Amino acid sequence: MQNLRIGLVPIVRPLFRGSRLGLEPTARQALEALGPKLGFELAYAAEPVADTAQAEAAARAAQAAKLDLLLVQHVTFATGDAFLPLLELPIPVGLWALPEVWDSGPLPQNAVCGLNLGVSLAQKPTKWFYGSVEDAWFQTRLELTLQALRGVKVLREGRVLWLGGHAPGFFAFGALPETGLTVEKAELSELWEALAAVSEAELEARVAEFRELSEYPLEQLRESFRLELALEQLARPYDGVALREWPEIPDRTGVMAYAAMARLADAGYTLAPEGDVMGLASQLALKAISGRPAILLDISHFSAKGIMLWHGGEAPLAWAAGPTRLVPHFNRHLPAVRDMALRAGPISGLRLLPGRKAVVHGGVLSGEKGYDGDSGYLTRPTWAAEPLTPRQFLASWLNHRLPHHLAVGMGAHEEALLEMCAWLGLEVLPARPQENRLVW
Repeated sequence: MQNLRIGLVPIVRPLFRGSRLGLEPTARQALEALGPKLGFELAYAAEPVADTAQAEAAARAAQAAKLDLLLVQHVTFATGDAFLPLLELPIPVGLWALPEVWDSGPLPQNAVCGLNLGVSLAQKPTKWFYGSVEDAWFQTRLELTLQALRGVKVLREGRVLWLGGHAPGFFAFGALPETGLTVEKAELSELWEALAAVSEAELEARVAEFRELSEYPLEQLRESFRLELALEQLARPYDGVALREWPEIPDRTGVMAYAAMARLADAGYTLAPEGDVMGLASQLALKAISGRPAILLDISHFSAKGIMLWHGGEAPLAWAAGPTRLVPHFNRHLPAVRDMALRAGPISGLRLLPGRKAVVHGGVLSGEKGYDGDSGYLTRPTWAAEPLTPRQFLASWLNHRLPHHLAVGMGAHEEALLEMCAWLGLEVLPARPQENRLVW
């Protein structure tokens, strides 16, 4: 889990008693102590701010600190001139009110009223927080925000390789993210060069390490291991690779890319099949939020069991419900794909779309295997955290005319994904579950 950089600027109005009770240093120390638990560091903390000049100076310092989140702490009530320069910063901002130190007699802080004033003046997405650092509500809201911001960070600052373009005829996969993610393009000729550069010593070492069950003898997997080594060399400088893995790779090498992609996923690499860059970006956000590998899947069957999600066999072992094995590709009968059931449990999904739009979904995998490759049944689906029937989910996906890859991550993280979309200014599409009429 990557540590995020948080800044803290306490806001006070000297007329209020709460400005003289030493509340802000206590809160700062508690926030610093919480950092290791939630995966952040307090990278900037200002002295209490009481007027516009101080707020402008704190804003300059906060921006220079390269923060992922700035917490503007309402120690007491303050008018907008004391914090508007902070709200206008081009970084995510949270407004946080400390609780009152007593609840009768003279009003000590009026901090929550200051928070109310602050959110009413915000002109961009701004998260509110309330309570002491030790309060469960404060920590729950902050942890959710940190998860969301990990997704924001990779989508704004990440760097990926688009190797070979999209698969033939898959024109929807030609769209690129609009979040700031850097996409570098390369031809498949770079892969051929990397394949030629793989040494026999490297290849022998990779063969010797192999332990997975396989329908193929090791000799028939050598070219798959060679492809794995070449892809690893190309992928190393990037956060992920969108790969055009057919038809050229099997035509030229005699092997499918899926076993190589699966084994690289085991090692922590993120690869998207069929040159799906938007799918890759969605995988990276899911991985950043969940801390676990994310995969791309097709909707391949619909029945009373649910919606079968399937792909060609490139999922990592972390997704396996049980034993795995390498088997022939279902169509081309070439080595090799990883055959396995997808593990049971909650999942979350994201599909980034052109025009700064996104779909956020979720559900539960049953753990039952479907077709050869990596497969499982999606049950109890949700769409933007609202429950749907499997039929309504399928109708919504088709009615929105979405590309045919679902990016799926482990765990229930829809709330973090929805917050991530808010920080990025992405429109989250609602469900369109009309089952019978034409929707266009």
